[in-house]
Amino acid sequence: MERELNILVVDDEQVVLDSIQRHLRTENYKVFLISSAPDALKLLETEPIDIILTDLMMPEIDGLEFMKMVKPKKPHVPIIMVTGYATIDTALQATQIGAFDYIAKPFTKSELTSVVHRAANLVETYETQAEKNGDTPRMESKISSTSAPKHVGEHGWLMLEESGNVIMGVEKSFLETVGKIQNIFLPSPGDELRQGSVYFRVFTADMQSHTVLSPLSGTVVDVNSKLINDTRLLYDDPYKEGWLVRLKPSKFEFEISELGL
Repeated sequence: MERELNILVVDDEQVVLDSIQRHLRTENYKVFLISSAPDALKLLETEPIDIILTDLMMPEIDGLEFMKMVKPKKPHVPIIMVTGYATIDTALQATQIGAFDYIAKPFTKSELTSVVHRAANLVETYETQAEKNGDTPRMESKISSTSAPKHVGEHGWLMLEESGNVIMGVEKSFLETVGKIQNIFLPSPGDELRQGSVYFRVFTADMQSHTVLSPLSGTVVDVNSKLINDTRLLYDDPYKEGWLVRLKPSKFEFEISELGL
């Protein structure tokens, strides 16, 4: 990215602040080091911050609460959680409610710069979209609840609901290719999906296995249990009654931009 990005780092450990500043020193970033969430909130009122790295465990206001306070005002600013191994599960929960990603202590320079570069790419995507629209970019403008299903990957489709959840399914062409389906396997509500992981598997009458990869990461909210007993819905109405999974996405804007949608 050509312009200098402003990165806010929030951590109550000076050694962590110094380490992040040292690792990012050679990059095209202006780094603001803050030791508490209340002070960080004050800085956000005066400085145009592009990316935030925040410790998960802090006194007064922890990383999760800090993120919940920032997101409504700055929904497009990627927030990266910095966490110890003991709190990785909580960091994963943070990605489910809006954090861009997390990085575990102790981290290397390459681990830190990798996640920051990905966040910077997302910022660049927002700004490119803003230039095209002449206003604040909204990644969901191309995938709205009124849109037709969008083709993703080799065999899948997705559609955004007004709730913010995403319905996912398979293209009719895929079903015509595999032939008669004998059994299907779907994830369960509450399961965590990662972009690129298998979330739908079918066995055909000749016992051949075929899989479909998830286009998004997130938590499975619901599955179409009707399909277990009536696979004809997949063929007769694959884009409505034949939907597969309802997902609460955890990295919607970033992953949609990666898919080129």
